[in-house]
Amino acid sequence: MEWPARIADEAELEEVLTRPDPALAADLAAVPGPLLVLGAAGKMGPTLCRLAKRADPDRRVIAVARFSEPGLRVRMESWGIECIAADLTDRAALAALPEAENIVFMAARKFGSTGAEELTWAMNVLLPAMVAERFPDSRIVFFSTGNVLPLVPVLSGGADESVPPAP
Repeated sequence: MEWPARIADEAELEEVLTRPDPALAADLAAVPGPLLVLGAAGKMGPTLCRLAKRADPDRRVIAVARFSEPGLRVRMESWGIECIAADLTDRAALAALPEAENIVFMAARKFGSTGAEELTWAMNVLLPAMVAERFPDSRIVFFSTGNVLPLVPVLSGGADESVPPAP
């Protein structure tokens, strides 16, 4: 894959980040069924959804989030992604979601947790259990956060499982 020498703006960055590699397209083609992305309106969700759709244009990609950012839902729908606005902590909303063999769980809370620890616990502990109960037969990839790890030098290669949590 060719990379530009310089990225001019956010639109070009998004285009580059969502250019599918042939290996990704082959991997997705080998996994049947729709892709349901929970918490899809966060930092990485729109990019991941667009990449999946570009890698496998005929696949049903369903993005679920609150969609509080103005214009994001419309932009994602323009990419061919089906969007569902829902509060995932609402059991009725979770039950109403379509069945999906493949789920990427990206819904979490990290910023703004001070003073709202109960919501952080609900989003990061209770909600994953609720999703596992709702979709017992699905393949679920659970995204987590590196925010529980300390800063490490760039040249170290990053934190791994041997680094103790130290927020």
